[in-house]
Amino acid sequence: MFSRVSAAVAPDSPSSSHASSAHHAQQQQQQQEVGPLLAAELAIEYQSLRAPGNCPTGMYLFPSPDTLLKWVGVFFVHRGPYAGAILRFTLAFQTSFPRTRPSVFFDSDVFHPLVEPKTREWTPRGRLAQWQPRVDHVAHLLRALKESFRMSALDAVTEHEASNRQVWSMYHHSRQTFLSLTAQRARQSATRQVLFGEPDAPSRPMSLPASPSLGGGSSSSTWNSHDDHHMIRFTELDDGAVSRLWGDMRRSLGER
Repeated sequence: MFSRVSAAVAPDSPSSSHASSAHHAQQQQQQQEVGPLLAAELAIEYQSLRAPGNCPTGMYLFPSPDTLLKWVGVFFVHRGPYAGAILRFTLAFQTSFPRTRPSVFFDSDVFHPLVEPKTREWTPRGRLAQWQPRVDHVAHLLRALKESFRMSALDAVTEHEASNRQVWSMYHHSRQTFLSLTAQRARQSATRQVLFGEPDAPSRPMSLPASPSLGGGSSSSTWNSHDDHHMIRFTELDDGAVSRLWGDMRRSLGER
């Protein structure tokens, strides 16, 4: 699937001049909130992800064109019970960064004990739960995010740490049901309908229940990246584009 998909940040066209004006005003306000010192801090954090080992494999991030306080990302899960899942997420910074930890919000419902079902916010456990300025960095947060989707990390989550205790309970007391649901959701996240906005012919798209929560009912996000004007979008590559891509990769590795 990887060889057939490319990701890029592409803008949505505003539906009206009013929407465009409102978006421009919001963008100006957000830019005014980011002073030169904060802008430098964010630039250093983003540049540090280029260092070997800092950005986890399978994760890709882009700063939002709208504001320096938001980065959009995609997480390709390679191992564990969520293997095969393709998860879009947003990294949101406060103007008090680096004193406060950035927040991680998924764009869609994620069946995970550390993801709050209504806001879709992922919360780290352990040391990163108590953010230490200039000691903890975005790279640490991303590595913890990736690690939290592995079985060993799921085993270590306590009921007190869980943001979604019903999912936590299912993992510990009904493991097979948990594994079945996560595998089903992983397949759904990689369908043509989800990736490209197309029907997944000839099969019909799966209908999945929302993640259970203590409050009950369907989950809804307070940070809805689908409403943003810029986000990561996928395009399917034809055979010629795939061939050129592999050729470029082989040349970059010194192969002929």
